[in-house]
Order: sequence, then C-alpha cells, then structure tokens
Amino acid sequence: MGESIKKIIENYHKELMGDDLSTQLIRVAYMDAAEDLSIQVHPNEEYARKINDYEKSEAWYVIEADDGAYITAGVNIEAKDILHKAAKDGTLENYVNRIPVQQGDFVLIPAGLLHACGKNMLVIEIGSFGGITYRLYDYGRPRPLDLDKGLEVLDLNAKCDIKHFPLDQVKNNNCQVGVEHRLFHVDVIDIENEMTILNNGRYYILACVKGDCVIQCEGESYKLSYTETIFIPASSDDIKIQGKCRILKIYNSHTQLYN
Repeated sequence: MGESIKKIIENYHKELMGDDLSTQLIRVAYMDAAEDLSIQVHPNEEYARKINDYEKSEAWYVIEADDGAYITAGVNIEAKDILHKAAKDGTLENYVNRIPVQQGDFVLIPAGLLHACGKNMLVIEIGSFGGITYRLYDYGRPRPLDLDKGLEVLDLNAKCDIKHFPLDQVKNNNCQVGVEHRLFHVDVIDIENEMTILNNGRYYILACVKGDCVIQCEGESYKLSYTETIFIPASSDDIKIQGKCRILKIYNSHTQLYN
C-alpha cells in the first residue's frame, strides 16, 4: 500500500514544499461535465475559520467546450429571501448569470460567489484547499441542498474574472498570467519546441492542456500527455520541457523564472 499525500508531506516537508509552511497542496481536479453541475457556493476565509476549515476559492480553465457552452457565476438580484424561495420552488435559474465560455478561457471563482460548471465542457479546476461546498440548486436531482448555510456565505456582489487565451493565436513560446489570487497562481505557458523552468525553491504543479511533452530533470525523462499533471517538488533541479504544447504552471509564489 502506498502512503497518503498527507503522510508524505509530513515526512518530507522540506524536500516537497520548500519554505511553504502549508500542510496541503493546491487542489487540482478535472470536471468532465455531460450535464449542468449543481449550483454551489463556498465560504470565505473568515467564515471557514469558524468551522475549522479553509477558504475555498478556485479557477477553471476550459480545456474543451461545445458550441454554446456556459458557466453560471453570480446573481442578478440582491435579495436572499427571493433566492431562498426560488431555490426551493425550482426557479433559481431566473436569478443567476450565465456566461458563455470557450476553449482557452480562464475563470476565477472567488469564495462567496454562486457558481456552477455548465454541460458539455471539460474543465480543469485549480484552487485553495478548503473542503466545504454548500449546494443551492440541483436541477431537480434528489440530493440535499444547503440553503441556509449557503445563503449565509453567499456574497451577492461577488463576480467572476474571465481571461481569454485563444489557442489559434499561439505562434511561439509564450508565458502569460492566467490567474493571480493570494492563495494560488497559474501561468499559461505555450511551448513551440522547448522551454526551461528554473528552480526557485518552491513546489509547483504542471498540467498539460494541449498536445503532449517530455519533461527532463536530473537525468530522467517523464512524458506528460494531454490532461495529465505532474508535481515538481521544491528540491527539484531546473526542468526542461520539450514538445509542442500548452502547459499550466500552478504555484503559490509570485516568483516566476523561465529560460
């Protein structure tokens, strides 16, 4: 039996995390939505501390999307009592914002924002490591809702931030800031042939969201294929990435070193 991530971090904290005092990694997960996912909200840091948890903010990068794809983000009314009634009688969709998205879009979803991933999309979700989700609406599916707690943490004025990174405009090596949040950062890196990422004493995670590549480090080679991720520990040497691909570099430091 292998060891849990938590145990490995405890036993090799300095090698894996460097000077990051956290005991958990930035969350990375994939959502392959064939139908609309439930409408949810996550608590902010102040509320999360009261229940012995962490803030849960997140960002979505759209890897694939059918024509007409959308996300739900925010509300168009400033009355929680109306939202509560609408969630119970099945009309909440009348009060939410639907935002069209396409391949290459990056959306920041702050804690407190009502949100949901729409159908017919493949998305990578990146975020802080809070564990609390309050479900407000589930399109009639027979799962319990968390209306009182969810509406308590809901920020009626919260909005998403969306950036566009069209793949058809990539002509050469390029690095752009995809998401910048106090709890996590993501760079969008397009590679035509090869690029070197220099070590800065912090861990990071690489996710391949277009094409595939080979990562070379300390005399070893690792293939990173489409939709795969790899963890690069803080103690790693510089790495070289070879291939024609788009990579997301996920980390928690403002320092960015490339060559």
